[in-house]
Amino acid sequence: MLTRAWILDILTRLPLWYWPIFFWEVAAFERYYRAYRAANPVGVLGVGVTPQGRIVIRLQEAGDAPAPADWTDLAPRAPWTRLAPDEGMAGLAPVCADLFAGLTLTPRPEAPASAPALLEPG
Repeated sequence: MLTRAWILDILTRLPLWYWPIFFWEVAAFERYYRAYRAANPVGVLGVGVTPQGRIVIRLQEAGDAPAPADWTDLAPRAPWTRLAPDEGMAGLAPVCADLFAGLTLTPRPEAPASAPALLEPG
């Protein structure tokens, strides 16, 4: 859909004798745009205008059809169980311990040996 501001901006750049050609192109493009959107509700359509007032379609990409809203492969449909306030973190601690068991912290080779590990304000 061509906006009024875009059309007026183009008219300020076109010579007066090309305005009828441009208006004819706007009407034809609007008809094409409505038919294109009816067939492709998702997509991109980019246009440009030649110095003679002709509208040229420079980009036309139809989007993919939307995926069905089926999330059953990702999560079970069973209802969630209510956890006690401390139960959630207690179950997370063993998992984190397994993940970070082999992690060791070593200083970077480019850091000087006398560099403080923690800068204290003051």
